[in-house]
Amino acid sequence: MRDYSIGDLGVFIGTIGGVITSILIVLQKSSCLKIKCCGMECIRDPSLVKKHIKEKGEPDTPKPNLELKENNP
Repeated sequence: MRDYSIGDLGVFIGTIGGVITSILIVLQKSSCLKIKCCGMECIRDPSLVKKHIKEKGEPDTPKPNLELKENNP
């Protein structure tokens, strides 16, 4: 049996993590109502998910409102 170094283990864990992350991103961006994966099942409303996904060219953070409001008693 071959001995594995800590570097080999790190590469393996990183690869598995990348694959799982990719699958989760694809599932999040899908427009399916019912998702079955790895023995799990989910029924969801994709219109709620798409409201929270940033559109292309949209800034990462919202711009602050810099308008000054006057206090009128």
